[in-house]
Amino acid sequence: MKERQRNFTSNLIDGQKLTLAGWFIPSHFLVSRKAPNLISKRVRIYPKNKMISYQGKLKSDGHFWLIVENEYLNVADYRQKLAGNDLNPIWGTKTPAKNEKQTRNRPIPVIARTGQKYFVAAETLHFRQLPEWTAITKKHKLLYTGHSIVYSRIHTYRGIQYIQTDSGFLPLLNQITGHRFGILTDQRFKPPVLEQSKVPELFKMHGVYCFTKRLVKVYQLPDLNSTIVGRLDRGSIVNYSGKLVDPHRGWLQLMVTGRPYYVPFMTRFPNHENEYGYEITGSKSVTHLVQPWSFTKASHQHLLLNATAAEKKALSRLELKLNQVRTTDSIVVGLINDTHYDARQSSDSQRPLHDLLLMAHFAKTQRFDAVVMNGDLVDGNQILNRTIIDTADAVAALHESHVPTFITQGNHDDNSGFGRYLNGLRNEQVMTEATERKLHDLQWENLLDTENQFYGKYRVPGTDVTLIMLNTFDIRDASSKTYFDRNYHDRPNGIHWTGILQNIRHSRSRITTQQVNWLIKTLNQLAPDEQAIIFTHDSLRSATDRQAVTPFWTYDWFANNQQGDYARAYQTIVAHRQQIIAVMSAHTHVDDWSKQDGINWVTTTSDITNRRKSARLDSQSIGAWDVLVIQPSQRQLFRLRYGWQDRAGRLPNWQYRLFGDGTDTQHHVLAALLNQFKRQPPLTGNGFYYQNQNKQVNQQWRGFRGYFKF
Repeated sequence: MKERQRNFTSNLIDGQKLTLAGWFIPSHFLVSRKAPNLISKRVRIYPKNKMISYQGKLKSDGHFWLIVENEYLNVADYRQKLAGNDLNPIWGTKTPAKNEKQTRNRPIPVIARTGQKYFVAAETLHFRQLPEWTAITKKHKLLYTGHSIVYSRIHTYRGIQYIQTDSGFLPLLNQITGHRFGILTDQRFKPPVLEQSKVPELFKMHGVYCFTKRLVKVYQLPDLNSTIVGRLDRGSIVNYSGKLVDPHRGWLQLMVTGRPYYVPFMTRFPNHENEYGYEITGSKSVTHLVQPWSFTKASHQHLLLNATAAEKKALSRLELKLNQVRTTDSIVVGLINDTHYDARQSSDSQRPLHDLLLMAHFAKTQRFDAVVMNGDLVDGNQILNRTIIDTADAVAALHESHVPTFITQGNHDDNSGFGRYLNGLRNEQVMTEATERKLHDLQWENLLDTENQFYGKYRVPGTDVTLIMLNTFDIRDASSKTYFDRNYHDRPNGIHWTGILQNIRHSRSRITTQQVNWLIKTLNQLAPDEQAIIFTHDSLRSATDRQAVTPFWTYDWFANNQQGDYARAYQTIVAHRQQIIAVMSAHTHVDDWSKQDGINWVTTTSDITNRRKSARLDSQSIGAWDVLVIQPSQRQLFRLRYGWQDRAGRLPNWQYRLFGDGTDTQHHVLAALLNQFKRQPPLTGNGFYYQNQNKQVNQQWRGFRGYFKF
């Protein structure tokens, strides 16, 4: 008679080891492995009904393992059904009896609101003498996109809200169409509503266009049936102030003596767009740019304010785990990253706003000590005014937690990928550091010890634990419009592109000498009993030499593009290993971990569901974020996961080159895929070095782990 699998219960966290010896009788043959994951090397086969002596138990990679000398034997999966008979059937740690829910015995820190209320303009606006649309000041004074100003009151007149400032009145919101002219830093979170208008949206952006293929007519309105006011001969070069799009054409807006006129510059077909000329950006003429409407595929905003049944179940499990491991001296930190929020790109890019709100409410009810958003809050593929509004909405959702909240700088957060790379060199479309800092500090004063920086430290009140934020995209705003002469469609990948992309935060990683000097000083000044946990979007691991690709556990070409004082930062952290809890990173969209040079290096997967490196059929059903429970006296870090978690996996280089790694939503046509294998012109210098390294790389990751000793 076939022996049934035996159910068991366990409260072990992934990575938590149980030192417990015993005997196990398998009900079918089992295969041991070199490491506790299903992609590691097989060691030996254990036959059915043969007694196996084990020395410990472990939960790892979502499975349950027996430790047999230097091998690991998988005896159960997540369903917790043993593949045999365990003669010492204990699979959990003892938890102390609790008469009441364990929470901290220290008060929630009081977060001071800023003394002044600010308005940040999402587009260039005219000041008005009165709260009325036509009452523009005689001097035509302007507040430029991304700039901020103190306001005192809000007025409403004929369906438009205005703010009152010392310099006049500015429009805030068109209540009829939903158009937002800017954001308020003191405003509570409100569900965003996409603008509804029958008139095509104007993408305000300046540029130069040369018509080389045909003569075009100039119209009074963006409509072929409107009045024709002139024509542009073939070879004409025009300066435009905006772009519009309808189902059949793309239009340029031309400003002539203060009045707008419109000229078609492309014909749109179902599968492609045919332009009538080429763009001139910076010092480079390019035949084709990614148009600003390319990332507008969501017709409406779909935001769930309440948790679904699956989410409620996941939150209940998370709360149960939190109560099991939390003690009165535990420090609890919420951690989320790579949300890539975008209100217009797709339903997948809209959903992370719900996850941010969900985590914020959980942090509030469970009395977290802090919340960290570890980079790539927004996707950064939109023009500046959209990015400002998306960032403000996402930050407002985070601040619903009412606990200290910190946001590290990610490579997508300032939309420089769109403004400088996807759409030519348009510095006007890139969010400046000053604007981004103002948006990140919505409602609250900066709680870090530094001023006007994206890095700093925060010591949790009443504890010996310090949170350190690093900025691995520490690159100043660009002032130059120089653009190297190159094929625009080439992708920047590796150290040989460093000189070309000096001012694009989206395309390389950097730590300045000033930041490293601050880090050295901060770690040197830690008290003997003080412990620090570090948050950084791009990992510092294996940043010590030019061969960064080879030892990097989850390959990412940013490792080759690191500049500045990465080696000094790494060496400083390692020198203080006794006081470092862990270094938490993001960016690679996969769960991973490593213990190197005495440091816990931990990477968290992306919250956005359709860009995970480990793509399974059910991975898009729910978001992913962590609750970090730090126990300083026990020198333990528990990492509790809400939602999706990755298992160990690998990705061969040939598969990556053909199909990508799941982190990019673009799908290439067959011709483009096959073109990668054609013979290319010979490379020299860094380009040759990088190509040789790139061919050797097979990506591999170790999956989720929830328990660390430090």
